Amino acid sequence: MIQNITTNWNIFRILRLALGLFLMTEAIRTGNWFMTVFAAAMIIMPLLNIGCCAGGNCAVPDNKSSGSDTDEVEFEEVQSK
Repeated sequence: MIQNITTNWNIFRILRLALGLFLMTEAIRTGNWFMTVFAAAMIIMPLLNIGCCAGGNCAVPDNKSSGSDTDEVEFEEVQSK
């Protein structure tokens, strides 16, 4: 879990954390406790590197082809009459 927090930081993850911290300070400053719960979720998500998609199911899988599986395609020219 600690390794997940300390690795793979990118600009979007930093922006999500900054947005969550901003929302948390505004929620506490205004006393809006519903927004505090939302802001806590916005802080936890980038810290644990999780998103709204459950378990990364929205990610596109990496398909690595070796290049040797390609078939030779034969084309036929079609002429109009």
